Order: sequence, then C-alpha cells, then structure tokens
Amino acid sequence: MIFATIVHKHSDGWFQSLGARFSNCDDVTPIALHSPQILTDGTAVVLYELAGARETVRSILETAESTTDFRLIQKRDTIIAYIHFQPTPVVAGMIQSPAAYGLLVDGPIRFHDDGGVELSLIGREEAIQRALAATPDTVSTTIKRVDQYAPGQLETIATLSERQREVLGVAHKLGYYEQPRRATYDDIATQLGCTKANVGDTLRRIENALINEIVQERIDHPSEAPTARHRT
Repeated sequence: MIFATIVHKHSDGWFQSLGARFSNCDDVTPIALHSPQILTDGTAVVLYELAGARETVRSILETAESTTDFRLIQKRDTIIAYIHFQPTPVVAGMIQSPAAYGLLVDGPIRFHDDGGVELSLIGREEAIQRALAATPDTVSTTIKRVDQYAPGQLETIATLSERQREVLGVAHKLGYYEQPRRATYDDIATQLGCTKANVGDTLRRIENALINEIVQERIDHPSEAPTARHRT
C-alpha cells in the first residue's frame, strides 16, 4: 500500500466559483476542504476551512448561486463552514473518484494560491494509477510524493498549504527559529511583501498544528515513541 501526494489544477483556475470568490477577497483566505461527499440527489456537502472575516464568508455564501445551505462555526483562528452545494460535473467526479477506485483520502485537501488542490491518497499503486488516468482533460495533475504508507508518520509538514510552507521557509531562512532569534515578524513580512499580522497568524497556525501532532504522537502515546539507544 502506498501514500501519494498529488496536486490537481483546473484549467479555469478554481474548481468552483465559490473558491474563486473567497480567494478574491482581501480579508478571507481559503485553507482546506474536509470530508467532501456526494449525496443521493447529486448535491454535495463539505466542511470548508477558511481564515479571515466571518461576516465576509457569510455574505459570500448567502449570495452564491451554487450554495443551498450553510452553517458557520468559529474554531480558534479559523472558520469552518458546513456547506451544502450543487457541484459542477468535474467537482462531483473528483469527489467520487477515490472511493470508486478503493482509495482513501488522508487528511484535509489543501488549497494552493492559484486554486489548485493538494491531497494525499492511500491505496494500491495500480488503483492510484487508474484513478489519475481517469482525471478529466480539464484537470492537470502533478505527483509531488510517492512513498510506502506507514501509519503514525508525522505528516503535518506535507499537508501545509503552499503559502504556509513559503512563510515557514522564509522564517527559517532568516533565523526566526534560532536562539537568540535573528529575525522578527517585520523582517519576514518585508521579505514576503505582506503584513506582520499575517505572518504572525500564519506561523501560529503552523506551530499549533506541529505541536498538536508531536504531542499526540510522542507524549499522549509514549509507548509508540522510539526507544532511545545507548552506546556501550
């Protein structure tokens, strides 16, 4: 069984107009999709994770033609939107594809800044190959990583969004994580061309995700942690 991380990109940019509308707002940032499903009537439901202004998210969903119902939940510094919507034929096919080929989607589906979506599939190699071969012509696919699947691996870095990896990379390069620190939020923001508030918000989300996974893997389940080896 293998683990494959892939990026799908639609020729129109975003797969649905809803994603494009969120992306075009300065005070809203699409982060990820969770648990998309096609219902028996052909409509779909999804948990949409966003950062930014809750009222802007509400306004967009209230006026979106494809949205039939929604609920908003505040989760720390992000917004989770439960959305019932009418998917495009391409989106419906993409949601159904993993199950049709006996595959599992591992973790959230992350957004790239250009509307691409990054996801990780778990299953037999031949099944993943068949699923990718059946991708519509309007969708381009890039395979980022293929490896043997090992339950319990620390995969948080792999699931960070493209923007999060960029911010983390610049912070590390400038010495933000050195002791003593050689860079500040202002230094990172200048390098990236954004505000220091945006840098702080992004780094806090990354750090929370990393710390939570490390705690779960190495502290909450200490029996699963590797045993220290002593030299003799």
